[in-house]
Amino acid sequence: MKTGVAPPLFGLLAVMLTAFCGTFAAQGTPPGPVAGNNANTTPGMAIPAAPHAATHQHTDMDTMPDMDGMDDMAGMNDMGDMPGMTRHAAPPGPKPGTALVPPRGRHHAHSLPDTLLTRPQGTPRGGQLAPAMLPGGAGRGSKGAGGVHVALPPLTPDARWPATAPPVPHIRYVHDMPPVMDRGTYLHVLMDQLEDRYSAGGSLFRYSGQAWYGSDYNKLWLKSEGSVDRHGTMTDGDHELLYDRAISTYFDVQTGVRLDLDSGPVRAWGAVGVQGLALYFFDVSATAYFNSQGVAGKLEGSYDLLITNRLILQPQAELNFYSRTDTARDTSAGFSDIDAGLRLRYEFTRKVAPYIALTYTGHYGDTASHMPTGRHAPTSGPEDLRFTFGVRTWY
Repeated sequence: MKTGVAPPLFGLLAVMLTAFCGTFAAQGTPPGPVAGNNANTTPGMAIPAAPHAATHQHTDMDTMPDMDGMDDMAGMNDMGDMPGMTRHAAPPGPKPGTALVPPRGRHHAHSLPDTLLTRPQGTPRGGQLAPAMLPGGAGRGSKGAGGVHVALPPLTPDARWPATAPPVPHIRYVHDMPPVMDRGTYLHVLMDQLEDRYSAGGSLFRYSGQAWYGSDYNKLWLKSEGSVDRHGTMTDGDHELLYDRAISTYFDVQTGVRLDLDSGPVRAWGAVGVQGLALYFFDVSATAYFNSQGVAGKLEGSYDLLITNRLILQPQAELNFYSRTDTARDTSAGFSDIDAGLRLRYEFTRKVAPYIALTYTGHYGDTASHMPTGRHAPTSGPEDLRFTFGVRTWY
């Protein structure tokens, strides 16, 4: 009778649908029976054990065991008309050669028993692979309960990034100094003093400059200075040709010849000295001279005091010493003379800077006892203070 079959029948349908849908919701965990409707207790309705989660992908009620005669049962011909009994199509299976990726979160890969992650087709040998999940949690290169052995190739570095860096060739530098751009040759010309000195007795033109050609280590150096008085007479003619060699970062040694060439007698000297930048940026030079008649020496120094980047105050001094007196050239034994100045220049450009100055020329020793006729020819006596205009330039 229909009244006697309907209750067990509805309970059986509810169990089957719960097992069918729970396969995808629980991801491999077999669903339990519905509470209060245990089909196993119904005579003749024993349900076999739930198959493995991997076999649920193609489960069909028509292929379930002991279900062959259910089509003959009353009320089972059209299950789609019953409320809540809609049959869902089975999802498509994985493509051949693709990996079954375990879900993220609390359900790790170990929640998928009997699932093997294989290498997808087209994956390069050097690519990163997921570990193989064998029954019982077997890892790479192991054999699971099903007897499947997976051997993954070792990961090798990419050919573009070698595992070891290429060897660095050993280079030995001269004097253990790496090469720099210090072998070029250059030409430099500096006209430090190009000025007119004025006083009540007349004016005096004076120049002092130097030039060199060479590299940072070796140079050919030329120095020249002299004065021309109001009569057109040239005095204090000092011209030097020197070889310059760098001995440190800031100092050079110089050696060569000096020629006193002006309107007076000519004197020739050998020369050796040093020139460079001293502590606190003082430009200094010290030179010794020698010939058959004696020795001489010269000390020079100057300092640039920057009031602004363009307005510069420069004190300067030159001191001369001789071992003997030479009246023809107005030189005295010992401390012979001094030439000093205080110049204030303004650099319109770095290469051209006009200036105003106060200059002082003094003679001492034997030349101070009479009116000199040679060196500087001051008209106001052995000591001469003058107001000066000039220009400083370099190339």
